[in-house]
Amino acid sequence: FPLTPPVLTLLSPSTEALKESKATLVCLAEDISVALVHVTWSVSGRSVTDGVWSSPTEKQQDKTFKMSSYLTIESSDWMANADFSCEVSVGSKFTKK
Repeated sequence: FPLTPPVLTLLSPSTEALKESKATLVCLAEDISVALVHVTWSVSGRSVTDGVWSSPTEKQQDKTFKMSSYLTIESSDWMANADFSCEVSVGSKFTKK
């Protein structure tokens, strides 16, 4: 069966969360064709692994999968307009947001 790139939604931290020193970004990946995915977070072009947590993939009724990945950041980085991105790859297909 064909591998398709996942559909990503990036959720920014709430205004309330940004009042704290740390905040969390959420990357929702949906319409994943297989259970095995690879998530990469980048901040201003640099790959980061600290502060990353990803949920297991969950099978949906339409036989696709979905999962979420979370990145804890310094609120000051968000305020400084650092460039955050989440990339989810399934085999050779990937989506970056």
